[in-house]
Amino acid sequence: MSLTLPTSILNIFQKKKTNFSAGISILPDKVQLVKVESVNGSMQCVGFDVVSTTTDDQAITALETLINKHQLVSAETTIILPANKVESTQLDTSELPDREVTATLPWKIKELINIAPQDMVCDYIDMPLQPTGQQPKTQVLAVSRTYLERVIKPFHDAGAPIHALTTEQFALAKLQTTQDAAQLIFIQHHKSDAILLIVKNQQICFARKIRNTAATIDMTPEQLQMGGSDMIAIEIQRSIDYFESQLKQPPIKNAFLAMEGNNADLLVDALNQVLPVKTKLIPLDNLDGQSDLDSSYIAAVGAALYSQPLKIAVEAKNEN
Repeated sequence: MSLTLPTSILNIFQKKKTNFSAGISILPDKVQLVKVESVNGSMQCVGFDVVSTTTDDQAITALETLINKHQLVSAETTIILPANKVESTQLDTSELPDREVTATLPWKIKELINIAPQDMVCDYIDMPLQPTGQQPKTQVLAVSRTYLERVIKPFHDAGAPIHALTTEQFALAKLQTTQDAAQLIFIQHHKSDAILLIVKNQQICFARKIRNTAATIDMTPEQLQMGGSDMIAIEIQRSIDYFESQLKQPPIKNAFLAMEGNNADLLVDALNQVLPVKTKLIPLDNLDGQSDLDSSYIAAVGAALYSQPLKIAVEAKNEN
């Protein structure tokens, strides 16, 4: 089952063989890029960039700028679509059409998605874990065809190959390198709802958006200490409880956090005082070089490594 939104229908041109790959993350207020090169079996970050934006038109112009500036004609690029452009819903797996699923899905979910079925491109995944006693669910993703065509056009015009179109959740899941150990990931960008994931063996086992958390980025240390982190802690705890009790899974040991702004360390400290799992800043240890690359680029890093199979190792017994 594909984990990316389908690209063949949009005439993405043939890929070129290259040692370079790039990840682009389109966010509500910026477009980020990370470019990597395969060197002796390891991935080296050879450049990163960001362009501030406020509109879709500016985001498309930013793509044109990054393609030219970083010579993406010589790289395969994975593009992360902005969360506010991707809608999702769940269907009972038994309700999925048997034939031509991606063609007929828009009409199946037209009452659940705020995109006209004529303009809708869909993909779906079967969740690897299902609650006991309930009908198996399938997660359906939808995005506007018109928007996708706008995103792809600068690459097509420049002759720059696209490896995949995907979402932040799948890019982050692909970064996991620990076998058979579930990890919780909490991501907060400016002007965006937070994303909370639980991943295991590079598969998304649980995912949801958490509203009304963006203000945490700009809180003062005093506000965080006086309860500003409580909502995030509650949502993380609820997600852990669901994963362990409803999905009947072993306890989660680690929670990873990536947050823009200056409050990430403070939030980690606050969460470690109230949560039963060890909370850490999300690491960038899948890449060598560019030591000044910070965790706010984690989605673009995941996209840059999306085409590179990462080795999964058994969790060390002394990891905490």
